[in-house]
Amino acid sequence: MTLQQLIESVPHWYHEFEFAPGIITPGARDSRGLLNALDLPRDMSGLRVLDIGARDGFFSFECERRGASETVAIDYIPAEQTGFLVAKQILGSKLTLKHENIYRLDASKYGVFDIVLLLGVLYHLPDPLHALEIVFQLMKVGGFLYLETVIIDGDLPTNVSDRPLMQFYPKATKNSDHTNYWGMTESCVVAMLEECDFSVCSKRRAGERGLFTAQATSAGEGSYYGRIARGLVE
Repeated sequence: MTLQQLIESVPHWYHEFEFAPGIITPGARDSRGLLNALDLPRDMSGLRVLDIGARDGFFSFECERRGASETVAIDYIPAEQTGFLVAKQILGSKLTLKHENIYRLDASKYGVFDIVLLLGVLYHLPDPLHALEIVFQLMKVGGFLYLETVIIDGDLPTNVSDRPLMQFYPKATKNSDHTNYWGMTESCVVAMLEECDFSVCSKRRAGERGLFTAQATSAGEGSYYGRIARGLVE
């Protein structure tokens, strides 16, 4: 197959890849723009990376290219239903996409990571706070979480948008997508991260998307009371 034929063999691309000058996949996300905004380490030598919601694998492959010692890519959609396998072939990558759900991730199975990517995932999760608790347990102390999600500040009056609020989207009312559950204010995302024992290092917003960098600290009261609430501590 030619490069163009390989690209056209994928029914739906989520990420935009430029595999050759002027040959770009018809992805729904400006992957390169988000990558530049993330400001990931240029040299990832010796770092273990977890990409949750990797889909076509743009960011996983980039971490591999930057020398990460191991990159674990997971998505709830099987690799055969994404562009991951085609991108892997074109790029000559050694990565695999693990078919897994965030709520089933466990450090006893996957170990702990220096960097976790949670890009465009949080608002798709019925229980986002629990998801952040799980992510924290998968991280080394001092490790960094890069999180991108839907932010609703622009839809709210100024005296309301600075509150830690979430908006629920019932019955596919957000972009006709049943997997869109929550929109959050920027302060809500920060508060949830801090509740899960992360220290927020940076935050910025572009339209209805927010990008946050947070560092995993030692488990404190947030982790303890979260476990109590879920019946995990007697």
